Amino acid sequence: MMSFGHLTPASASDQSIPTVQELTNFFSNSNILITYREGEVIYGTYYFLEIHYCPQGYGLYGSTVKKTVLGNEQRSNWQEFGQWKIMENNGLVGIYYQATTGAQDFVPIYKLGNGDYFIREGVSIVKQGPAICN
Repeated sequence: MMSFGHLTPASASDQSIPTVQELTNFFSNSNILITYREGEVIYGTYYFLEIHYCPQGYGLYGSTVKKTVLGNEQRSNWQEFGQWKIMENNGLVGIYYQATTGAQDFVPIYKLGNGDYFIREGVSIVKQGPAICN
């Protein structure tokens, strides 16, 4: 399950809350890459989430890379599918996900002064082009 519940926003001075329409325009029919790291620089885990936001649902293709103390890399891959919608929740606007497994989450999205979208410091959101939808 894609979960960003533990993520916190950037400082209030450099962000705003986007509208439902702005986020809908950005995410609809888009292939988005989200990257972030958890843990230490050397031994942390790097996450790469490629998400295709289609009208009929989303497809998430995730991978992680973790370096071990012995210098090896542990890699894993997974997939997740489900429904998504942009919505307002407690004064915030973001993406609500419901995976086919039943897991669900709301991820608030913020807009930076330069127009980029933001979840928290260290999380990169990059639009890679059109989504591949069936």
